[in-house]
Amino acid sequence: MSILIFLSFLLLIVYAIIPDIWFRFISSLVLKRGDKSRKYVFFTFDDGPHPIYTPQILDILEKNKVKATFFFLGKKAEEFPEIVRLAKEKGHTIGSHGYSHRPVWFLSPSATIEEFKKADSIICSILGELPKYIRPPWGGFNLSMLRFLNNSERLFVLWSLDSRDWQKGTSLEKVIERVLNRIEPGDIILFHDGRWNDISKKTVEALQILIEKLRERGYEISSLPVYGLYREKKILGLLLRAIFTVIDIIFYRVTKTIKLKDPEMLLSFSINKNRWRKLILDDGTVINRGDRYVEIHFLNDAISNILRNHQTLMGASKEIKRRIFYSIEKIIEYLENNDFSDVKAFHGVTVLYRIMGTEFATIYDINPIFRFFVDFYEKLILVTYHPEGFGRLRKKGKLIPKSIWISANSVKDLITRHKRRKASEL
Repeated sequence: MSILIFLSFLLLIVYAIIPDIWFRFISSLVLKRGDKSRKYVFFTFDDGPHPIYTPQILDILEKNKVKATFFFLGKKAEEFPEIVRLAKEKGHTIGSHGYSHRPVWFLSPSATIEEFKKADSIICSILGELPKYIRPPWGGFNLSMLRFLNNSERLFVLWSLDSRDWQKGTSLEKVIERVLNRIEPGDIILFHDGRWNDISKKTVEALQILIEKLRERGYEISSLPVYGLYREKKILGLLLRAIFTVIDIIFYRVTKTIKLKDPEMLLSFSINKNRWRKLILDDGTVINRGDRYVEIHFLNDAISNILRNHQTLMGASKEIKRRIFYSIEKIIEYLENNDFSDVKAFHGVTVLYRIMGTEFATIYDINPIFRFFVDFYEKLILVTYHPEGFGRLRKKGKLIPKSIWISANSVKDLITRHKRRKASEL
């Protein structure tokens, strides 16, 4: 009996637990959020169509000129085909939520395939096309769902922000508060238009308020992005990204790095004290031991998004330069608003110092041993975050990392000149 229990548990791990972890947290074939560098969010609705709430939601979306994605259950689509057609006619994207909302962890391979094939058949008979997006009930996966990933035209979609509108004890106010407190650029937000009883009533009531509040914050609301643009192709790249994510988390905590909540930011920073020898910068600024300075760091994900979203390197370079100046301006505002007026300089170790203009910078060579590790680290960043991967590494050339110091006064002067130049170009 104990052997049977062990084998059953082992089968559950291989068939459901490992695939579920892989698809939820690792696989690039599952869309979990959109592009973080753009202030877009995506509305998605599960479990419909509902004869009352889905039409009400469609009316609110149409009134506010918002497009969304509906993951319909095959069983309900079969019962209310006119609502499925109405959602499509109004310009919304239709996805599959399976046939009957059974949790796939406990379904046999044949039952799993039948759940999604049956939903596909019903939706296709109504709309004349297969849904390109699939969201499994409860966001669950098992090994047999690999079959659907063999079709490059299909994509599994989860979510990055759950509104919790499905919880019976959750009030309208809690749904609104949860979304507004947790929203970030690129979020795929989970709502429900067809939950049991009247549970989706508060979704309808919350929708208009959320649309208005999100737009007040500068967000645009859309249906899901073009699925092909968000796929990563190489497992090595995914692994390296995961490693860098862990490194970043540890680094930010150890160095007390500050990340401003602004999707336009390209830099993070920390406020440090000079604990080494006295420095005299080219403009005469003296940085004694104990003087404070700002250490700046590039946000790798943000740069990666820029490189992916621009067709030319020149376009990406212009965007990077624009957002570096924007980020520095925001850092200066932060210092002024938080009583850090005694900061003497900005410092960074980078190969991109030419972007800022070398006439403002005091540039030092790095210790050869330290330079070796910095160079190795930056090569890993190129391989991990640049769209060309190892191909970009071969084109890197002889870019040598340097220690760059710019006095706080020179940074302010640099920003002022940049603003004047941009104003003269208008």
